[in-house]
Amino acid sequence: MPPRYRLLLMLLATALSIEVLAQTHEENASPPTQSAEQHNTEESTPPDGEDDNDTWLDASQEYVTTTADNVAEWMDDFFGDVHAEEDAPYSTLRLRFEQEWDQEDHFDSDVKLRGKVYLPNLNKRLSLLFNEEDTGETGPDDLLIDERDTTQRVTVQYRAKEEERYSVDYRVGIRSNLNIKTSVRARYRYPFSDSLRGTASEEVLYLGGDGFASKTRLELDKILSEHTMIQWHNKVDWMENEPGVTWASSLSLDKRLSDTKAYGYFIGMNGATKPEDIVHDYYVGVRYRQNMFRPWLFGEVRPSYRWSKAYPGAERENALVILFRLEMVFQRDLSD
Repeated sequence: MPPRYRLLLMLLATALSIEVLAQTHEENASPPTQSAEQHNTEESTPPDGEDDNDTWLDASQEYVTTTADNVAEWMDDFFGDVHAEEDAPYSTLRLRFEQEWDQEDHFDSDVKLRGKVYLPNLNKRLSLLFNEEDTGETGPDDLLIDERDTTQRVTVQYRAKEEERYSVDYRVGIRSNLNIKTSVRARYRYPFSDSLRGTASEEVLYLGGDGFASKTRLELDKILSEHTMIQWHNKVDWMENEPGVTWASSLSLDKRLSDTKAYGYFIGMNGATKPEDIVHDYYVGVRYRQNMFRPWLFGEVRPSYRWSKAYPGAERENALVILFRLEMVFQRDLSD
């Protein structure tokens, strides 16, 4: 049986098997809290003696700032941004079934498990990270790296410090070669304005068998409207046993069509500085994502075009790539 048909059968069997789990989760879900409209109405009533104009200005400022954060957080959560999950106060599991057609490599199928699970019974600061890659990730939806055919990894994360704008994490895990990997990561988030926020992170790692390494990340989110935003993601990776650094940068324009639909345009490039300075890939594409049938089930299609060069002096090759994805997302809020 062709691989793509085996994948479709596996998708159907998995969806049917977790139907009972999803229904149980919905039945056990807590009742809805006070509506946002009621909450905003109560907060809009000024205390006795307070100036109405001052209250209105404060409320307007809070609304703009909250709206900007909500747009960015909704986009990150809907498209499955890995960095948003790492800092969120909830457990998340994402099971992805992918079918990709590449003009050069033809069809390729893959199944991925990714997520974060809190361990409150052991320690409220402890969590497990699944499928964290040694190469790191940059940009929404892992646009800059190819994670196909990689070994699943589990990393234990300890949140040592968490403030409003920054956090510090310690991590330890086992690499695919069974060597220990340890790291410390500091992340800082800064609101430049009501509609522009930046996030910077630095992670220093010790990779058993390969020495030390570092991951530098810089992200900027620009809110254009209540439903539209621009995201700029950058990364620089260094490893002790490899010359130079590798880098990548991507720019995306994302738009929410409704509570269950969104799409985005993206462009990007990646490369290295040694042994010679080179841009390995340029790419451009669009992605469309939709929640369907169940709250935990998402479908996505992502056509893109890539211009690649494997080494300096080689001719740049181009290829059309189309990715189809079916994703199951399960979340449990532990903020309380």
